[in-house]
Amino acid sequence: MTTFLWGVYPYICATLFFAVPVIRMASRPFSWSTRASGMFGRRTLGLASLLFHWGILAVFLGHLAGLFGGVLGFEGAVGFFYWSALIGGLAVLLGSSIALVRRIVIPEVRALSQPDDYVVHLFLIPIVAIALYQVLVDRIFGIAFTASSWIASLARLSPQPELMASAGLLTQLHVVLALTLFAYFPFTKLVHVWTYPINYFVRPYQSMRTVRYRFQRRWEFALRSDKSWLLYGLGAVVAIFALAAGLLGQARVPGASLAPDAPTVSGQLMGQPLYVSQCARCHGVSGHGDGPGASSPTFGAPPRDFTAGQYRFISTTNGVASDDDLYRTIEGGLPSSGMPAFTQLTPEQIRSLVRVLNGLWRDRPSSGAPVVVPPRPSVDDLTLGATLYASNCATCHGAAGHGDGPLATSLPTRPANLAAGVFKAGARPEQIFLRAAAGIPPLMPAFRGSLSADSLWAVVAYVERGIAPHP
Repeated sequence: MTTFLWGVYPYICATLFFAVPVIRMASRPFSWSTRASGMFGRRTLGLASLLFHWGILAVFLGHLAGLFGGVLGFEGAVGFFYWSALIGGLAVLLGSSIALVRRIVIPEVRALSQPDDYVVHLFLIPIVAIALYQVLVDRIFGIAFTASSWIASLARLSPQPELMASAGLLTQLHVVLALTLFAYFPFTKLVHVWTYPINYFVRPYQSMRTVRYRFQRRWEFALRSDKSWLLYGLGAVVAIFALAAGLLGQARVPGASLAPDAPTVSGQLMGQPLYVSQCARCHGVSGHGDGPGASSPTFGAPPRDFTAGQYRFISTTNGVASDDDLYRTIEGGLPSSGMPAFTQLTPEQIRSLVRVLNGLWRDRPSSGAPVVVPPRPSVDDLTLGATLYASNCATCHGAAGHGDGPLATSLPTRPANLAAGVFKAGARPEQIFLRAAAGIPPLMPAFRGSLSADSLWAVVAYVERGIAPHP
């Protein structure tokens, strides 16, 4: 499904978006009309039209800045995208809603309406509403870093669906609805945007209108007919995406001390450009944990400052994260904190991200020997596990495992809710054992020095069977 949604479906929509207007102009030029209904409800139409058209312009300019700013890693351009699309989106949402209500309420307008007059608004309103909800409520922003690289890969005709796999569900829904609207766009009256008479801005105060060139059969490039306006409009869109395709892989991470990987290997984004695409929206382009979406209330913990290197989910004896620790965290994610899993990335891509993180880590110390996970005993000692859990774990995780122990409120992040089956670094028995043995510095101590391997396995068994819900 990931491959279809982000590697096939966009090309289906793009084919319709570019081909249908040309076919329609060649075969049905007289259908190229806005079907104006301005003589009815003019005051309402004026407000709706102003809000909608100026809002669409602001949204377009914002997305344009986001596209190139995201590909190149320019935080200023992505910030412009935020404000432009936010203001424009609010205007579009209000204008489109007013226009839809007007079309339903005023009988004359309703009689003149066709199905696409309603469908267009039923696409636009949820598309814009989803984006505004994410920005204003969830405060998830910075997806331009991810989506722009994905769009550029499509324009390169070398799609990388894995780049969009880590985006949130609402973001994916927003993009899929937008793609569907682009596919439907050329079948509606919205095609008039391609033939907007820009030369009106420089025309004489009084001019005689003629249809001499408007519906001529042949195609020309002198900007005299709708056909030439259409070709130049479509050509401009192609040029924008071609430029974005050429810039793919050019993003660099300020402060990274390691030499950057090759931008692409076998058609896959690697190294610093991949970091900007997948990580900058939360951790920031320079890795300080200050990305555009860092303050989202949906996160259980603030994004890590990669320059400090204070990683918590480690498996070494000295508490310093190894490359394998970073690899596992990137691949599996940290669901309780809000970090998604990056399972769609290839091993080479994940290793290239690890190299970028190491390059951002100032004065990186050497990691110690890995903590060994011994074989699990053949028989689980649940009684011993319950006793050890009560004396070592309940003070933070709570007697029933709800993360509400006496010390929970004094910690910067809430302990995992084990009763709900929430494990911050993996739910497999080996992962639970490793977390208890190695700890989560500086919040959770390492118990490998105070408890034997069999005792740790007894705690794991109790957590699995005595607290966590059974599958």
